[in-house]
Amino acid sequence: MLSIRKFAIIPSLLLILTSCSGQEERQQPQYRIESGHDLSILTTTDTHYLAQSLRDFGPAFNQFLAAGDGKQLGYSREMMDALGYDIGIRRPDAVIISGDLTNNGEQASHKDLAKHLQQIEQDTGTRVYVIPGNHDIQNPWARRFDGSRQYTADSVTAEEFRTIYNNFGYSEALLEDGDSLSYLAAPSEDLWLLMLDTAKYGDNKKLGHPQLEGGVSSATLKWIRACGELAAANGAHIVAVMHHSLLDHSEFIQEGFTVDDHGQVIDTLLQSGIRTVFSGHIHIQDISQYQEENGNRIYDIAGSALSVFPHQYGLLKYSSANQTMDYSTAALGMEAWAAATGSTDENLLGFKKYSEANFRKRSATRSYSRLSADPAYAGYSDAELMAMADVVGRLNEIYFAGTARTDNAAVIATEGYRLWQSAPSGGLRSYVLGMTSREVKDNQQLHVELQGP
Repeated sequence: MLSIRKFAIIPSLLLILTSCSGQEERQQPQYRIESGHDLSILTTTDTHYLAQSLRDFGPAFNQFLAAGDGKQLGYSREMMDALGYDIGIRRPDAVIISGDLTNNGEQASHKDLAKHLQQIEQDTGTRVYVIPGNHDIQNPWARRFDGSRQYTADSVTAEEFRTIYNNFGYSEALLEDGDSLSYLAAPSEDLWLLMLDTAKYGDNKKLGHPQLEGGVSSATLKWIRACGELAAANGAHIVAVMHHSLLDHSEFIQEGFTVDDHGQVIDTLLQSGIRTVFSGHIHIQDISQYQEENGNRIYDIAGSALSVFPHQYGLLKYSSANQTMDYSTAALGMEAWAAATGSTDENLLGFKKYSEANFRKRSATRSYSRLSADPAYAGYSDAELMAMADVVGRLNEIYFAGTARTDNAAVIATEGYRLWQSAPSGGLRSYVLGMTSREVKDNQQLHVELQGP
């Protein structure tokens, strides 16, 4: 099923939309950058926003943070304010957020985040486009924290999600998919966004937890092909955005993170002329590619979670004259925002150092606990175990940031890493040696030629 939403009036586009729907629907033109102009897009993912009204800094909330993966949930509002500050400086034409907008789908978090996004659009003139992630809809884990207890909080349905974020993609969609919350948007006449909802949330209530894995239905695959035909008829390129990975980004983590039946999805995207995908979910910065025998290739750029160290986002520059796209990463300017707003919070004024130490300590502490409890490491001193645990923390930090190309050498040179080389066999040793022997590639920059394979 194809659903037509508001669009800018282009004669050929209107003709094709009419033929798709069987009826013509004329509405007020939406914001559009005309053909022949460059376009800049800020890409981010996994903001995991938690409304202030849902948390204190009591025992239950602090325990939740300690058991997590490093999300700075106590600074959700500040991170969105800092992102808005960066957008105000950079002035991209569009911002995309590829899912897991909220911590665990709390209705209050969704509504608060929508207010932040509305303010960003009003202050900067930048258009924001969102899709849901596996945490965002019908999530049984939605909670508020008060003192020493957690309490169930309201989540949202798919219909409520679309209503809350109507102004952030849905209201200006060229086409909407009738089988998911996917839509096609056109921030530029030359470059369109295929915003794919890959989350599965229909069974969440029965399961008692959000489904980790994602997929694309056969009906949505058919809809994608229609989007590709529409773009081709209008001479537009399409960039796809999805929460789950299109390609594998880790030899350690794949199941539940790479979209189900990804071979079919890859084929459909390639057949639809799509060569670049932005994804999230896995929380690591990694660029993977798949190439067909005929030379056609597709890139999947998995972005770091904005909510987790190193708190970075992507910048995409489209050149109309050269028919190219260039991608790079940049750090969230929390310190600059904190200083500009007169904050006295030392954690915010030194946010990079604070969050990095917090992230590494969490990883190292867990690794130290495992090593000290393992009889195979009984012959190691406490100092040696701590040095080895610190290596795990540093490698996790590099893994999330996608900086192995520049940072692995310093880790390999440490005494802690030397100890790992001769350590007893086991899961942690395999992880450490595997991480340092991975292919060293640039995960923070990419140049894409839109003409040819």
